[in-house]
Amino acid sequence: MSTLPRGRSPLILTLGLAAVGAVVAGFILFTSGKASDVELTTASLVPADAGLYVAINTDLSSEQWVAAFNLIERLGQDDPEAELEDSVDDAGQDWEEDVVPFLGGNAAVYLRSTNVSLFEQDGGLILKCKDAKAALDVIMDESGFDFEDDDYEGVEYHYAEDGGLFIAIIGDHLAVASEEDELFDIIDISNGEDSLADVEDFQRLRDELSKNFLMFVYIAPNDLLKDVLDSDNGVMKQAMEEAGISDLALKPQAFVIGAKKNSFEAQNAALGSPGAIGPMTAPRTSRFAGIVPGETAIFVSTQQLAQTYDKIVKDAGDKIDEAIRDNSEYRTLDEALEDAGKEVGLRSAKEIIAQLTGEAAFAVWYTADDEDSAEGVFLAELANESEAKTIMEKLVRTTDPSGPRAADAGGKQYFTFRGEDGDDGAYAITDGYLVVGTVEGVKTILTNSGVALDEMKNYREALEALPTKTGSFAYFELSTLLRLQEDGLPVDLDDAEKALKGAIINYVNERDVVRASGVITIAE
Repeated sequence: MSTLPRGRSPLILTLGLAAVGAVVAGFILFTSGKASDVELTTASLVPADAGLYVAINTDLSSEQWVAAFNLIERLGQDDPEAELEDSVDDAGQDWEEDVVPFLGGNAAVYLRSTNVSLFEQDGGLILKCKDAKAALDVIMDESGFDFEDDDYEGVEYHYAEDGGLFIAIIGDHLAVASEEDELFDIIDISNGEDSLADVEDFQRLRDELSKNFLMFVYIAPNDLLKDVLDSDNGVMKQAMEEAGISDLALKPQAFVIGAKKNSFEAQNAALGSPGAIGPMTAPRTSRFAGIVPGETAIFVSTQQLAQTYDKIVKDAGDKIDEAIRDNSEYRTLDEALEDAGKEVGLRSAKEIIAQLTGEAAFAVWYTADDEDSAEGVFLAELANESEAKTIMEKLVRTTDPSGPRAADAGGKQYFTFRGEDGDDGAYAITDGYLVVGTVEGVKTILTNSGVALDEMKNYREALEALPTKTGSFAYFELSTLLRLQEDGLPVDLDDAEKALKGAIINYVNERDVVRASGVITIAE
């Protein structure tokens, strides 16, 4: 049995796995054939109380990697798979002998409890290998350590005489730890102890997210930060609970990075409740994407702001009032909103909030290839058109005493006004919604000529690439935004800029799982 001191040195830094960890993981993070799910076999050897689990797809012939290589080529890099192999050769390693044995499908690093104040951590590395014995030989040869052999529960393991490195072959997996006890825990799991793969929260999040990915991350804050949260009699945890953020912040969540035929994607799923912003995260289809013009370059859409406000006040009204008393001249939120309302001719700013019961969106587009040609509007579905008209008239008169001036566009009435900055603005209330913004912007919405955003190919492809329905989201037409300059269209764009099309960031609550996702589409 080893008598090595068991100092908690940082994991991975002590491992002779630069050929795989640094090259493969670095390639995924910094360069951003067969269709099959990535089986997280490594999770079956990770302790059930792991607070952090990071798995990498190591099958370079998988659907995900084939898609990723193709996308990277479109972004201007020639033969990225060959460049990956060349980078290994440049580091003095042989691809076939030093890397291929490790590429058995998935590799994972995990951490258990972490004591941040003492820089202590428990964890290990699990790799499903194409050839576990050859992979072990690579580690032994490249680590620079002299190894001794021993066994535990019938499993042979190897330990470095000069440092904290313990390794065992378990089936077609290689288990690596910086402490002997941690390796023993892995061996116990292989003999029937519960693993992370048996944890219900892990299973649910794994199944909610795509099983085709380049990287998968699982975080259970209650397990990972157990020492921190339990310190000082749980003061930190109690503070988070009182602030109303513990339900989402401390519940398990997972994150994946992946590639599809035409897009890179990132997804996050959390088991906690979205809390007060729940109404904004309900899945739905945007009405205003079918109203704003097709050339819209920035489109941000949310919903149910009035309902969200009501929920915030219901859940945390007393704490909000307390914070207002401590940091302002007002005693309550209501008092502050009443004062803000009086500034614009209303009884309270809550009159405006109460109107925002449906979708609310912001859109910007450009009529030329420079930033000065921007047109923009704010749109909002209304609770009551008649009340909204009165509110808008009062708001306009605070900056333009002469009041709104009626005009016509496409048979629909709109109103112009002079803003605080001296520029003209416009608004209209029609078909149950308000549109306010630049004069030409409002007229464009009302005349509704040409195709709408939801008919545009780039927008549709970005939506189709999303793994969920839309909740609250933002869309960016990258092919337009990258070309904007104050002096007009730049002469040259590099291959990467030319290839980028659309991007969406989305936040939605589906099946009681809070999900955030992002997609960037790449032109062929």
